[in-house]
Amino acid sequence: MEPGSAELYDQALLGILQHVGNVQDFLRVFFGFLYRKTDFYRLLRHPSDRMGFPPGAAQALVLQVFKTFDHMARQDDEKRRKELEEKIKRKEEEEAKAKAADTAEKEPVPVPVQEIEIDSTTEFDGPQEMEKDQPSGKQGAVQDEARSLEETEPPGAVAGIAKVPREPLALPK
Repeated sequence: MEPGSAELYDQALLGILQHVGNVQDFLRVFFGFLYRKTDFYRLLRHPSDRMGFPPGAAQALVLQVFKTFDHMARQDDEKRRKELEEKIKRKEEEEAKAKAADTAEKEPVPVPVQEIEIDSTTEFDGPQEMEKDQPSGKQGAVQDEARSLEETEPPGAVAGIAKVPREPLALPK
């Protein structure tokens, strides 16, 4: 029988199976047909007999066909099992990659090196206290000069134009 020709009978066989309701009764119908309409169960007793099978040949034929399709079914089961395992493995790998990507996207919070307490009850009196904290001598003069340079506008700058703050850089994803 050609591989594609088996499907020609599927509708008829499905109709029988649906009518009888289960595989055991379907097999009874099938083998009953072979009994009533063929020489499948007739034994060849003499070389001159023209119909039938040698003893045990019908059983061997049924067993051979059964084993062929049983082997195909086991291969299909194994193939489906492997595909399912591969699908599960791919899904687990994708989840692991997604989790790793999520972890990589989160910026780690640095651990504080030193904690400092600030007393908010102390009042700040303004420039007088700052002058007390200012170093004196050469170092103080250098800091005053640096501060005055910071307060003046850079050369070529137009007075009255506010500096536009830059947007923070976007982190790579």
